[in-house]
Amino acid sequence: MSTKHKQKHHEKHIASVEDNVAVGDVDIRETDINAGLSAIYGEERDDLKNVTRGGSRLTRFLMRAVIVLSVVCVLTIGGYVGYRHFWGVGQEGKPLGLTFVAADTIQSGSQTTIELEYKNQTSYPLTNVEIDVNLPSGFVVKTLTPLATNATELVFTLGTIPGGSDGKITIDGVWNADVPSTTGIQALASYKPANFNAQFHDIATKTIATNVSATIVVIDAAETVNVGEATTYTVRVQNSGLELLIAPQVVLTLPAGFFVQTSVPPLAAGGGSTYTLPDIVPAAEGVIVITGAFASDVAGTQMLTAVSGIAGARFSPQTTTTALTDVKGSALALSMVGNGISGNVIADPGSLLRVALRIENTSDVVVADATALLDFTAEKSVPIDWKTAVTAGGKITAKGITFDAKTLGTIAAGDHVTLNLAFPLQTDLAAGSSTFAIAFSATRGSITVQSLPLNITLNSDATVLSSLRYFDDDGSPLGSGPLPPTVGSATHYRAVWTIASGMHGLNDVTVSATLPEGVVWDDFSTASSGVVTFDSATRTVRWTMSSIPAESAAVIARFSVSITPTAADVGLTKTLVGKTVLSGKDDSTKAVVERSAEAITTACEGDPLVEGKGIVKK
Repeated sequence: MSTKHKQKHHEKHIASVEDNVAVGDVDIRETDINAGLSAIYGEERDDLKNVTRGGSRLTRFLMRAVIVLSVVCVLTIGGYVGYRHFWGVGQEGKPLGLTFVAADTIQSGSQTTIELEYKNQTSYPLTNVEIDVNLPSGFVVKTLTPLATNATELVFTLGTIPGGSDGKITIDGVWNADVPSTTGIQALASYKPANFNAQFHDIATKTIATNVSATIVVIDAAETVNVGEATTYTVRVQNSGLELLIAPQVVLTLPAGFFVQTSVPPLAAGGGSTYTLPDIVPAAEGVIVITGAFASDVAGTQMLTAVSGIAGARFSPQTTTTALTDVKGSALALSMVGNGISGNVIADPGSLLRVALRIENTSDVVVADATALLDFTAEKSVPIDWKTAVTAGGKITAKGITFDAKTLGTIAAGDHVTLNLAFPLQTDLAAGSSTFAIAFSATRGSITVQSLPLNITLNSDATVLSSLRYFDDDGSPLGSGPLPPTVGSATHYRAVWTIASGMHGLNDVTVSATLPEGVVWDDFSTASSGVVTFDSATRTVRWTMSSIPAESAAVIARFSVSITPTAADVGLTKTLVGKTVLSGKDDSTKAVVERSAEAITTACEGDPLVEGKGIVKK
């Protein structure tokens, strides 16, 4: 239907309505009709009787949105073009371009050159330019072009770089890195573009692979040896590069049960040894020679490992070489345990160290001529009470405890003999060592064999003392109430706990004791370290500290308790604080250490002014 047709139809409709309302019961005026049409169409017009079709609100909104987005697009493109024209920024989109020029793979220990190229990719100056180059910690710098502002940290202050200009930083040196490894190098740049107040930052990185070292390690070793016979390992570190090897290191892991007798240069016997060799010029070598013997209880294939490395901020491994030796068993097999444990033994000062020695005849003939030696070594004196030691027939000499053939007796083929020894350990370690070693060897003819040693470590010799005072050392009262304690009257005392840490420090320290029934916690406590608390439910006094350093001054805690005796207590000495227990973790042995002190009573044995005044009276 056309617009004109619709309009005529509408006008006829209006006329029909007017005719109807004119003849109806209600007189509806034309103004009422106009008001109704305004409410329907939402417009105030004179021609509301003439209806024509207009655009929708959605159409008008979409047209406006298209116009706005077009304007934003034009402004964005114009801004970007203006920025590129104004700055002249390169393809990377960075004002300062940074690029590393270096080989992708470098041999460790070789001379190398690393270049960092930089370029101002704008048409305006870059000011306050500073570049920080990060290389591996083992890199040895030879020359720098230009000179660094901070040669240690490789920081270069370049100042102002004009627009469009470039340059480079050249670093010559010796590349040292783990073999094999991939190592990242990095450059950090900071600067301010002209007419900008903000600081800009750029970064460049490169990854370099290291697969080959300038060191070659060769180990000369016998393929087969017998237990107890002299065995020599020769370790050769060769410089296969073109540069001087500066103080190369060698880490040796000795075979299990191998005892070093001599070494050039000197090396410690045990699981691992590190030695720093003198500088090695190209095509030369450094040499380590170790001579020793295998323990009697070692047999089969044993391995020695040598790792060459470069020492810097950390050890950088270069070459690893191993040598295998087939160890043949002997006619005698030895073993030794301390307190039921082989190898490393932890014991308390004042305790009894029990050592069991076993000699087994692994041959098919009788052994009647074997002798044995138990050797003790320590930094200071060995902390053993030799006067009360049990030696199972052994003789204490300057060499150690010796066992002659008569003591060992005849050992049948496949049989064994066991020797049980006991060594009381000293309580006071002030003059002795807290660690010592025991070596056990047996000799038959020209062959001497050894067992694995015992390494003894003593826990802290910390002590705890518990005492009760009524007066201090000057005679001033710390307590109150009648002395001796009297039925029906309260007497107050001061309990004192004192801890001496000893040779090792203690961590997570707790001292505790229980108050017997009838004893009152007076709600007073002080401590030179830590905190003292009382648990009324369990009647436990507890003193806690995070740690006590080794050989530190004594730490002390004090608290007050009281008692009001009853008639049943007359004639008795009353216990005020039960047995005191100290517990802490030894920061050297990592073992839990426990020490104790006896209960304290109204006798106040640590207070001379209360002597004879501890028995309850009526």
